[in-house]
Amino acid sequence: MKSEPPTGDELTRLLVTMKRNVLEQVAHEPAAEKRPGSTSGIVALGVGVTLLLGLGAGAAFALGILPPATEPSTSATAPPAPGPTASSEPAASPQPAPPAPPREHEDISEQPESRYGIDCGTLVDESLISDLFTVALEPRDPIATAASMDIGIPKITSVLSVGGTACEWSSGVETPGLYDPATDYASLTVSVLPRATAGWSERARAHGMPAETNRCDDGACWASAEVGDAWVSVMADGGGTYASNGTGWQPLLDAVIERVRAAGPAAPARFAEQTTHGGPQQCETIIPLADVHSITSAPEVQARRMGGGGWSEWAEASLYAGEIGCWWGIEDWSVAGVSWIHGGRWAYERMLLAGTSAPVEPAWLESGDDAVIRCHEESGRCAVDLAIGPDWFNVSGGDRETAIALAEAILRHSPK
Repeated sequence: MKSEPPTGDELTRLLVTMKRNVLEQVAHEPAAEKRPGSTSGIVALGVGVTLLLGLGAGAAFALGILPPATEPSTSATAPPAPGPTASSEPAASPQPAPPAPPREHEDISEQPESRYGIDCGTLVDESLISDLFTVALEPRDPIATAASMDIGIPKITSVLSVGGTACEWSSGVETPGLYDPATDYASLTVSVLPRATAGWSERARAHGMPAETNRCDDGACWASAEVGDAWVSVMADGGGTYASNGTGWQPLLDAVIERVRAAGPAAPARFAEQTTHGGPQQCETIIPLADVHSITSAPEVQARRMGGGGWSEWAEASLYAGEIGCWWGIEDWSVAGVSWIHGGRWAYERMLLAGTSAPVEPAWLESGDDAVIRCHEESGRCAVDLAIGPDWFNVSGGDRETAIALAEAILRHSPK
């Protein structure tokens, strides 16, 4: 395992291999769900890459900077019919339900406003996108895109939750897997993260973040820059024979940077940002370790806080918002994980638009709260998404019954 990111041609080869996957999913994820000697986690390469260099998500995993992800990079699919839970208290037993279809967004809570007063329509001029790509791109919701690929909370959600901006445009075809040719897939992603009042975190500074990089190779371009008090990340993926027109990249990047510079500095944060997390002790208040041992039949596991050896703009945002999650395991074997978005029910509702979830009714779910379940078809690993008051919790386990039992434990111990 390398202790330093590669550079030059080696870095280029790695990034070009990974660039196919849109946005997030890896940097905070717990280690692979496998017991020693198992090969089930070998294919679990996750969904990569958020706007390099430094290196977000999938890039950091491939470079050996982060621990492996828990989920394989197969698309998230609706789970099988409900079965009995592993909890000691019986859960309601609804009839098997088909996947919830995409539905109109219902505002349960509101997404925080951009602290720069910018949105995706004003951040990037459509003509610059047309000049860059040889295929038409349309605006997409990055939360729904990520939710269609993975069963966790889309990591870019934390950027939005602290008053940042996250935008995506794509050609509308199915997002490719890491090694798929996907010659008709093209996308542009942009994120803007406001710096905390106290400055960039110690983790960010230790990794030289925000990194200053700007490069293009083989139909893809990516850049990262500190612009005033903002961390700006941009990535364009031309995809196969629809390779982007490289001459259009610099004008688009310059326009994004100038737009952010003109909008700064950011408005004050709506909460006191954190620059450290409280360690695994907080995990005990979410699910007591004794419950995890009982539910998973794994008495040897211990609580950990999520976070690998690398760093990214959405890891920084998660730290600010107090949203560094928990996982329970030993070394590279994990049995459970929990992540959350404070006041994130607005994002939960947008996750439902992906249409990859099915209703579930865990015990202790109160009136006005909501729960759905999402599973990976190949691995069998599942996650229950809980909308508890204004907050969004996501709890994952090795199978459907374990995920539901863990969700019930969260509900049983949550403050009323």
